[in-house]
Amino acid sequence: MTSTSAPLESIGRNGKPTLVDFWAPWCDNCRVAAPTLREIEKEYSDRVNFVVINGDGGTELSYQLISKFNVDAIPHLALLDEEGVVQTTLIGPIPVSVLRADIDTLLENAALASGTTVVSNGNVQEEGKDVLVMSPNDSSEGQQPQVEVSQQQQQFMVQSKKELPYKMYDAFRGRPDSDRTIRF
Repeated sequence: MTSTSAPLESIGRNGKPTLVDFWAPWCDNCRVAAPTLREIEKEYSDRVNFVVINGDGGTELSYQLISKFNVDAIPHLALLDEEGVVQTTLIGPIPVSVLRADIDTLLENAALASGTTVVSNGNVQEEGKDVLVMSPNDSSEGQQPQVEVSQQQQQFMVQSKKELPYKMYDAFRGRPDSDRTIRF
């Protein structure tokens, strides 16, 4: 992931949620987590910013980022919404299902914020167009049945932003809410 890391300046500026991964070359848990993170990046790379920070990089920037994100253990994943606000921090190797659930929620929330209709699994459809809702529980041989939803029914589907299903650690507890917003 390091070679494909998004620039820090993309956080909160391009309408995409961001996953920031703090790691170190000597960290065994970082090596354990790496295949999961590569899988998630491959799946979401067009819809999510992936920023990778070597927490043991020895540079002034890496130390500033450790302080800014309040990193006290690695691997440390910070999940930020489309506005650059840290929603949660996940420490240690995290199951792919947990990352998917949180990222899908971040994508749904970003779509809601932009006025786009939300469809299952974080996929979106432009407002004013018919939506195909895919039911993951009714799949057979990799095919998911689709149910057409009218524009009128879409009105009832749109809700306020959801809480992430998996929140592990509030790295900003006791700090001003403004510290949660990360911008470069």
